[in-house]
Amino acid sequence: MKIRYLGHSCVEIIGRHHILIDPDFTSDPEPDVEYICVTHAHMDHIGRVADLPTGIVLATEETCRAAEDLGVPRSRLQVVSPGDQVANIRMLPGFSRVNDPVYLFFYMLFRRRRPEPGGKPLSFLVEDEASLLHIGDAHEVDLQVNSDILCLPWRTTPFRPQRYKEMIIKMAEQLNAPYVLPIHYDMPPTDADPSELWTELSAFVLRGKEWRFRNHRLISI
Repeated sequence: MKIRYLGHSCVEIIGRHHILIDPDFTSDPEPDVEYICVTHAHMDHIGRVADLPTGIVLATEETCRAAEDLGVPRSRLQVVSPGDQVANIRMLPGFSRVNDPVYLFFYMLFRRRRPEPGGKPLSFLVEDEASLLHIGDAHEVDLQVNSDILCLPWRTTPFRPQRYKEMIIKMAEQLNAPYVLPIHYDMPPTDADPSELWTELSAFVLRGKEWRFRNHRLISI
């Protein structure tokens, strides 16, 4: 099983299936993607979905419509909901603040425009040699799941950034995964240094861009 961080919120898993989560990548995935999981329809999560020539898009109805608007053929769209399972991918409730009035207020305050519609969010649990949980860009969740790897959105907010980061750290400790993969930290003006997590978490924080799991052991590449 190979895992690659491709920038923004995008994570690639190559194991029993070739899976891409949140396809707004800054480094290209390997060819022949089978499944494309999209947590929500904000462009920093879905933006390059139409650049992928293969793969079934797994997302909520609103997010599938956004993918179609971006150019993905309808034949490659599969509407899913929390509780569904496709191959080794479990769909879970999502907690990204896509419809939160507070999020809308601060987005308009600091970016001077309305955010694009986000649709109903999802989280994804990929169960392979190691299990991986992707929660989009949520900073609080209500999930009772165990995973080996947590994809943790790490970023700086323009308002009370230290309190926000404390919430993310608390969430990571609550989910209690032995490995944490920082994501979403490379997006100015909310970029953050993932090395801040090294001394804050009891979990092992994955460094670099690519890792392999063999016989339930982590091997950095």
